Amino acid sequence: MFTNNKLAKSVRLAIMFGAAATALPATQAFAAEEEAEEVERIEVTGSRIKRTDLEGASPVNIITAEDMKVEGNFTVADALRGSSFNSFGSFSEKSGSSAQSQATLNLRGAGSNRTLILLDGKRLPGSPTLGGQSANLNAIPMAAVERIEILTDGASSTYGSDAIAGVVNIILKKDYEGLTVNIGSGWRTRDTDVGGTPTSSEFSIIAGYSNDKGNITFSFDHQKREGISDGQRAFTAARAEDLDGDGDIEIYSDETDGWSYYGASVFDPAFDTLYSSPLCDDLIAEYGEDTFKEFDGTTAWGPGSTVCGFAYANVSYNRASIDRNTVFVDANYEVAEDVEFFTRAMFVQNKSFGRYAPPAAPWENMSADNPHNPTGLDGAYGLFRWVGIGNRDGNVHDYNQDYLMGLRGFSTIAGLDVDWEVYYHKNVADNKSVGQYYLSYGGLAYNEKNDIDLGSEQGIANMKATTLTEDSSTFDQYYAGAGFDAFELPGGQVAHYIGMEYMEINFASIYDGQSAAGLVGGSAGNSAEGMRDITAFFYEAALPVTDDVEMNIAARYDDYSDFGDNLAPKVSVRWQALDNLVVRASYSEAFRAPGLDELNAATTFSAEAATDYISNPDAAERQYDTYYKSNSNLGPETSEYMNFGVAYDITDDFAVKVDYFNLDISNVVQTKTVNGLINDQANGNLTPLAPMVQIQTMKRFI
Repeated sequence: MFTNNKLAKSVRLAIMFGAAATALPATQAFAAEEEAEEVERIEVTGSRIKRTDLEGASPVNIITAEDMKVEGNFTVADALRGSSFNSFGSFSEKSGSSAQSQATLNLRGAGSNRTLILLDGKRLPGSPTLGGQSANLNAIPMAAVERIEILTDGASSTYGSDAIAGVVNIILKKDYEGLTVNIGSGWRTRDTDVGGTPTSSEFSIIAGYSNDKGNITFSFDHQKREGISDGQRAFTAARAEDLDGDGDIEIYSDETDGWSYYGASVFDPAFDTLYSSPLCDDLIAEYGEDTFKEFDGTTAWGPGSTVCGFAYANVSYNRASIDRNTVFVDANYEVAEDVEFFTRAMFVQNKSFGRYAPPAAPWENMSADNPHNPTGLDGAYGLFRWVGIGNRDGNVHDYNQDYLMGLRGFSTIAGLDVDWEVYYHKNVADNKSVGQYYLSYGGLAYNEKNDIDLGSEQGIANMKATTLTEDSSTFDQYYAGAGFDAFELPGGQVAHYIGMEYMEINFASIYDGQSAAGLVGGSAGNSAEGMRDITAFFYEAALPVTDDVEMNIAARYDDYSDFGDNLAPKVSVRWQALDNLVVRASYSEAFRAPGLDELNAATTFSAEAATDYISNPDAAERQYDTYYKSNSNLGPETSEYMNFGVAYDITDDFAVKVDYFNLDISNVVQTKTVNGLINDQANGNLTPLAPMVQIQTMKRFI
């Protein structure tokens, strides 16, 4: 568990003694005491109102740069994935897809698209590669991180959409003075002997300069980590064992792992029985039994079924590589009395390499005289590994630019002392994914029509396809906000914050024409694009009911150009029961806008796994041709979040936090699973439009 105990203690000490530390002459002691009463207030994640204590009415936990260093975290994503607040559903650098360079966080198990990521309190837009819905943590420079604040409470009333499950605020180093250089390398002992070629390396420079008018901080961060091959780990490499001693090995059972029936297997035209290709022995002789192997398929497809399988796990990558360079600049300058100009710029360039096994794609309508067709019937359906084409390699190039500039200051307006801030924020993402050695169905048809040997050099060249996915997005934000104290309660002045912002978001994910038309084997996905603008107004107040009890109220109104509007309120209470004990409770209503891909994507083909227990309680997992369609009529998800907790600083070095929460999400935007559709059909809730073809599923990393 990470706590904010040390940082909170440091802030309190700075507040209590910071002014007195400068008052060295004894004759100035009275001045130091007066200055000590003018405590500095800071902004904590979850509220725009500055306050004197980090332990507020909403639970905020902190991971410092020192914590991450001790844990040996290589990236920000590594640090957050290792947090106890991360749950199933976060995404790491999985090999073999256009998203292999991306990493996300999932708070409370609600989904990464319901976890808002902030950078210095400013929204980090969603990655276009992830449909614009989830932020890519790999776009954040590790060397520039000072600390990470994790708010495990609904926060749509403060920050807007996507904060249903909570907020992660990544605070970067600012006001830095001096020069720090860091060089490091590492080895994975399963991949190479220590002392050989490093499997990871890092280099960073942080430099800063300041004077009485302002400061500037600069950092350059380089990180490189090699991918991880499944075949290099005994627990992820392909496995085939005759565990029951019956003389054969059953595919898709506990006797196999990392093998696919997409090798050289053929269904009869009625899809009653699956057969191994008559040429399976030739493939074994050519490539070896660690690549192709014949299996029993009786359990999955009935008596007489056999499979010519392919060991995809012996060539696929489990984790894609990372090769990232980041430049970050932060500066501020006093342009006039009580007026400061601030700016931030960040440039991230990331390359990633991943590998899947050779394309696994159907060979439809096989002729009776095809040497791979054992049925002797036209119209057989082949499940083939087009191994001659080569392994499917994914090369991803991401480029992200983030700019922010604005003014903040202090003014007296209508007798009120006002802290104000205005800024403009722009983010541009340009991600490209190139896939090599996929199957061209057009090339296959050309070979068949012209009697070109599929295994010949010309035949293989005709069947090779290269895919291209271009993901891009632009984010423009205009923000204005002001905080002030007005009115008094028994516990002190009521703090207020009002603000507004306007955002424009453009998103596009464009697939090459052949992939979009479904003419590329071993690939899936389709294009999506859209745009929206959002106008928001928000208000927040901290009401000190007594010296020990503070109530916070907040509300935010968002108007979306593409689906409507929403109001998100929140109320929370903080009770300082003892000097070292805080009791807190909160209730909030939050929302999440449907993603632009969910509203605007073209119909996408996939092949999803499901098990039809309705038809057969002993059924094996099978694969279904699946089509995903967007829905332009989607509205927002809404949620209610309740939290009750205590924070107890037992000693200066040991603290305990206990929080109970309940998150209830309504009108959930989700994709119906194939098993869900099977159950709906069995219950009479839907009628299929056409007969469904069932095929044994492909496992992961095919």
